[in-house]
Amino acid sequence: MLLDVPEEPPPLLHGLVLTGGASTRMGRDKASIVYHGVPQWQAAAGLLRACGAEPFWSCSARQAAEWKLGDRAVLDLVPGHGPASGLHAAFSRGDATTWLVIGCDYPWLEVEDLQHLVRAREAGIDAVAYINRETDGIEPMIALWEPAAQRQFLRAFASGEYSARRVLQSCVLRAIAPRAPQALQNRNTAHPD
Repeated sequence: MLLDVPEEPPPLLHGLVLTGGASTRMGRDKASIVYHGVPQWQAAAGLLRACGAEPFWSCSARQAAEWKLGDRAVLDLVPGHGPASGLHAAFSRGDATTWLVIGCDYPWLEVEDLQHLVRAREAGIDAVAYINRETDGIEPMIALWEPAAQRQFLRAFASGEYSARRVLQSCVLRAIAPRAPQALQNRNTAHPD
């Protein structure tokens, strides 16, 4: 007699907005720039909420206080490694959570882009990321990190590897094409239109 064994539910989905950088190339706090009526730190959180991911922010202590984030602020545990420090702090929280990660400097990203990442989840896949046809590489700052990928990232970080892209490439990764190349345009060095 075969028993129907229910599948384990996927891990809880949290969102991480990477905002904590110094914005030296931009010349001002890129998370506070308004592109579509609201500052990017809020716009990105809205995208995550629409996908069912409760947002957290990798940010500086100043940003956390200004934005009144409370326990939703994820402060660097090991500062000085850019976005890798933010990922490290979030992944070190220790809960069995999948993190949907987005940088705050992708103003053309839409809800459907993040939903596409979430729908691409599958048992046995450690991470889902977009392939950028212009750079022929993956976009680690718009990616879904399952617990297995997080553990791999933390091991790499502990051994001095701070490239999220290289860690993702060493995972069981599903790389998918974006709906439009514009969605992956990073505005780190540009000014709003």
